[in-house]
Amino acid sequence: MQQQREQSEHLLLLDTGDALIEQESSESPTMGEDVVAGMNLMAYDAMAIGPLELGLGAEALRQRLDEAAFPMLSANVLWSDDRTTVGEPFTVLDVGFYRIGVIGLTRVIENGGFADFVFLDPEDVLAELVPEVAEQVDTVVLLTNVPYRSAAELAEAVPGIDLVIAALPRQLPERAARTSGTGALVVTAEQALPLHSGRRVGNLAVAVQSDGTLDEEEWESVALGPEIADDLAMSNLLEKYAE
Repeated sequence: MQQQREQSEHLLLLDTGDALIEQESSESPTMGEDVVAGMNLMAYDAMAIGPLELGLGAEALRQRLDEAAFPMLSANVLWSDDRTTVGEPFTVLDVGFYRIGVIGLTRVIENGGFADFVFLDPEDVLAELVPEVAEQVDTVVLLTNVPYRSAAELAEAVPGIDLVIAALPRQLPERAARTSGTGALVVTAEQALPLHSGRRVGNLAVAVQSDGTLDEEEWESVALGPEIADDLAMSNLLEKYAE
């Protein structure tokens, strides 16, 4: 990321979620605290909340939300006790001369034992929220752990979304795609498999036009192999939590 920041004047670092623990369990020794600390160190701009984050339970997730120096987003999950949204539904990021609105959407789990949370229908939420966000920004981004194809269908059903960053493709696409009707750009960085996640990062370069639309896209999914040198500050942080 340091190299990317040196090469790019305007850069956003985003995560589709399901990132704080490795499996749908609350047995992680740090309950995701180490991951949030690492993301803070990397200066993440936003993250979507996924079912794995919800699996931490209300108490631990509230702690992670307080610790994060970046917004953790979900527009379609509510706390069951007070019916307020878990995290923020969206955030607005200033990038150069443009304002980028990032909406977070969580994958709905039916009968998943999430007693602390209430799931709302993703399409209904987006239909109401996208026009609200679009009035405030130049470009609307949907950041979600909803599966790739379903996320593309949402962007087709709800006009006004310029970019979808999704998860869980059946096969990892080789290039960025566009929805046929609305023209939304759709990308996904990794085909998550058991014990094989967090090993790739997506790199999208786009030109933002005067109306906020995106074109000239260049996309690649980059493997995080041994040729990428370890960051000293991150190594020190991980050692702290390994003790």
